Amino acid sequence: MNGVRNLDYIREKDPKLFEAISDIIQQHANTAQQTNANPIGQPTAPPAVSALRVTANNGHFQIAIHDENPLYRDVHYYVEHADNPNFTDPHVVHMGHSRNMSMFLGNTTRYWRAYSSYSSSSPGAPAYHGGATPAAVNGGGGIPGPEFSASQSSGTGTPGQGLTGPGPIPFRGAIPPIRNARSTD
Repeated sequence: MNGVRNLDYIREKDPKLFEAISDIIQQHANTAQQTNANPIGQPTAPPAVSALRVTANNGHFQIAIHDENPLYRDVHYYVEHADNPNFTDPHVVHMGHSRNMSMFLGNTTRYWRAYSSYSSSSPGAPAYHGGATPAAVNGGGGIPGPEFSASQSSGTGTPGQGLTGPGPIPFRGAIPPIRNARSTD
């Protein structure tokens, strides 16, 4: 039953304790299923999104992520854009659960990629606008694009790092930050 040791022994020695432990195991399994958690390790990343299509007109970019994969609830989508096809210093945009987004970047040329992630998994493999060889998209129009600041990444990623989603590691720093400091008052 769910990898818990000595349950047969406990059932024999103390049926009531076995019932209580069985209830806890079931509640644990329900929580893991509802939160897409892996109680014995890191959750598996979702599969690569199927395709990415970006169009633009008058500085407005329309992003459409196509994802036909079987997925768990609470999948999050990310799109990254950069001024180069190698995605050096990409700007990360968290699209949440949506696979469509519009944004105004002006008359600038950007390369695009998209991927998905669960809240505690690593990101899935990216899909690039244009396929295996990323294709640039020009915003067009009469308003120039902004001067982009250096990318700060997302989640636990480091500045300038792409393909991070909620973060490539569980925490950033020498030791884990304190989640909930208890008051001693």
